[in-house]
Amino acid sequence: MAPLPPADDILQVMAECPGCSKITASHCLEGFLPPDPPSDPDDTSSQSSQRNMSNGHDESSKPETEESPSWMPKPPTLSASGRITGKDPPLDPSTFELREVIGAVQAGRFSADGLRDYLGYYDKETLRTNLNADIDGYPAIFYIVATNDIDMIRQWIKHGGDPNTTWGPDNFPLLAFCILTKGKTMHHDKKSLATLLRFGASPFVIPEAFYSPYCRDLPEDGPVHDELHDINDDNKRWCTEEVRTHLTKALNLLQRYDLYRSSRTRPHSGREKELLVRQNADEVTGLHQMIIAQSIATRWLQQKLRVYLALQKEKPLVLVFAGPSGHGKTELAKRFGDLMSLDVEEIDCTIVKFETDMFGPRPPYKGFEEGSRLNNFLAQNAGKRCIVFMDEFEKTNQEIHNTLLLPFQSGCYSDRRNGNIIDCSKSIWLLATNKLDPTIHSYCDANKQVLLQETDENAQDKLVRALCSQLRREFVQHFGAPLGGRVTEIIPFLIFSAPESAVIADKMLMDIEAEVAKRVRITLNKDDDVYVGNIKFHIQNEAALCALIANDEYDKQTGARSIAQGVERLVEDPLVSEYLINGDKFDDNQPITTFVVDVNLDGEVEVRLVPEPGQEDEEQLVY
Repeated sequence: MAPLPPADDILQVMAECPGCSKITASHCLEGFLPPDPPSDPDDTSSQSSQRNMSNGHDESSKPETEESPSWMPKPPTLSASGRITGKDPPLDPSTFELREVIGAVQAGRFSADGLRDYLGYYDKETLRTNLNADIDGYPAIFYIVATNDIDMIRQWIKHGGDPNTTWGPDNFPLLAFCILTKGKTMHHDKKSLATLLRFGASPFVIPEAFYSPYCRDLPEDGPVHDELHDINDDNKRWCTEEVRTHLTKALNLLQRYDLYRSSRTRPHSGREKELLVRQNADEVTGLHQMIIAQSIATRWLQQKLRVYLALQKEKPLVLVFAGPSGHGKTELAKRFGDLMSLDVEEIDCTIVKFETDMFGPRPPYKGFEEGSRLNNFLAQNAGKRCIVFMDEFEKTNQEIHNTLLLPFQSGCYSDRRNGNIIDCSKSIWLLATNKLDPTIHSYCDANKQVLLQETDENAQDKLVRALCSQLRREFVQHFGAPLGGRVTEIIPFLIFSAPESAVIADKMLMDIEAEVAKRVRITLNKDDDVYVGNIKFHIQNEAALCALIANDEYDKQTGARSIAQGVERLVEDPLVSEYLINGDKFDDNQPITTFVVDVNLDGEVEVRLVPEPGQEDEEQLVY
């Protein structure tokens, strides 16, 4: 029989948990407490502390099942003694208890922020050694990826975990394990893979035929042998014929797109990486994994940022995001701010009529002492790097342009509340505009064979430089030479290619999938009710389905919005309609309703209810 935990530890648990008996406290310390209830499907948070775990594992992402084939890595559930709570610093920072940490993560005791703080107590060499060590024959990071918690994965890698770790004699790669370890939804799967890729996982451990070309439906058993030109590489011994069948079923279109894009991205040099690390911008290297399409825009944005940081210029970086509505300008600005870990202030220029609307009145006019959102934002971030995103900049007028000249030129701004000079020389200004759309549309039409294909970056950049030269001249014509002369660069956002449009349709389907997977909830307050939920749907012929939707619905004037509307009309509306028809009441514990979304023989989108066992087949809905 194992010895009881120390009396002092038992008393400490009883003090932290009023009403806890000595026996319960002892069992807690020994890791013998019964498992928590299953996770709530309503909870879409990625924070481990907010997920109830069963036996220390999220059941939806648990790789260890009876049906798991012998070649599939199966990291075991580790006991959690209770010595590591996920809230307190380590008792001895000179000793890293890897098994205890992994057990605490599996038991849901760590949030991602808590893990970050805990790992922060250790030096880099200790972390690098321990975070890449094995536990019971499995690299530690396999346990982390098995949680399907992207924030946990992110923190583990940022502190030294290796995303290119392998397991077993055949070097089964972490990337393949991530693909085969299914999460709650396709969104979970996509985000986990994208996180590994943007932190340096090599896509080349996966046979290229699985993702190039990415927008096609593979045979059930995987790519044909003639396409597997790299299957005999040393890093693909793990990818047997049996594994390839499972890999084909596991990969979705968005994941294949992420693999393809990563394989076409130039690796960053040592200097580039060191520069970004020293400037706290290292995660920007994965910017292209955060947004669909706009490879050229993300590449040019990264390039301008690196040059700006390398020269350490004491003046703002002013970039114009030029391109049609719905093509990623706002999305890229938000992702850029997230990866830079910077404060972002977004200005809707459609409601700005006067410069006082943007910066606030000057003394002695009424309200001057309150300032404005932008005025106060610049003051709060004086001398610090921050981002100001001005959406629909073409709606501004000459009065506002004149007010921006000094901040753009010298990085100086006078606080409207008190007249103090604010240093905004490190600020980054992003001006989004549709004003130059006709030029971008015509240029894309004339050069689509190069611009809309993931081919030769040098050829693309040559064309983009010529386009930007033309756009700068037009910007000056529309907004005036004083403002145009202070713009650092124009970043063009191009229309989507056909395969990119299909990937966007796939993302919209995943958004619907995540929404309808929530648990139905009837509450005392009807505004809090959730009527549509407990639904699963399977996509068949995914690439063909998404290509069909995108081909019919994509409008280059409105971009992703047109595709989203098409997905709602063709998939969401019939799915919800059929769900409502086939039920007598809403119930928090109602059974799962299953649908299939496919392309029928007539080349139309089909939403089909899968009847429960024993029921007659329902009539198929075709829209």
